[in-house]
Parts: sequence; C-alpha cells; structure tokens
Amino acid sequence: MIYSTKTRYAIQALVGLANLKDAGYTTIEELSEAAGIPKEFLAKIFQELSKHGLIKSKPGRGGGFKLNESPAKIELYKVVELIDGPEPFSNCVFDGNRCHANNPCPLHDEWVAVREKIVDFLKENTIADLSEK
Repeated sequence: MIYSTKTRYAIQALVGLANLKDAGYTTIEELSEAAGIPKEFLAKIFQELSKHGLIKSKPGRGGGFKLNESPAKIELYKVVELIDGPEPFSNCVFDGNRCHANNPCPLHDEWVAVREKIVDFLKENTIADLSEK
C-alpha cells in the first residue's frame, strides 16, 4: 500500500460524499455503513477533513456532512498529504527512514523515479475521477 489505511478511508469517504445523489448532508453512520469504515475511525477522519476545509458539517436533524468544494478540485495528493503528512512518500522503501542522495540506499535512484510518478498520478487525479458522477 502506498499510503495509510486512514488515508484510504478518507478517500473512500470523500468519494462517498461526492456520490450523494442530492448533494445533501449525510451522517457518519450512513457513510460508515455504506463504505464499510468503522464509525469511530471515520469520525476522527472527518474532524481532520473538516479542520482543513474539505468537508463541512451541519448539526442537528437533517444535518451531517458534505463536501465543501467540488470533487473535481480535491486532488488525491491533497488528501494523502493532509492525512499522512507533508512529503508522504519521502521515506525509504528499503529501511523506512529518510533516504538521501548523500547517503543513498541500494534502491534510492529507482525509488525516486517511482515516487515522482506516484506523486504526479495523485496530483493529476481527483475525487471526481473516482466518483460515479
């Protein structure tokens, strides 16, 4: 896996919100059940996504969560970076530490090329590309 389970769940949840037929609000319970994501885990993810402005919440009856911007404007890389931190693919695939050109591991050059392709792919694709709409 190229990113964390938490990031995978965040992407799945954002796609779930993008797929809402009426673009209204949905509850964590509904989305958790539909996406197969543990409710407590999803609640924590939604706190982060809300804090960073990707989703908005509405309390009370008829409330819940919905996207705060168009799914076409939410790059997959942005989600990965928000959840897994800045430079999410900077750790070495050989030993898990930061790999540098000054002290490269045996896979350094190959990983740099692969990492660049992964980052480009994630920046070129959005939540809209994964949604049904």
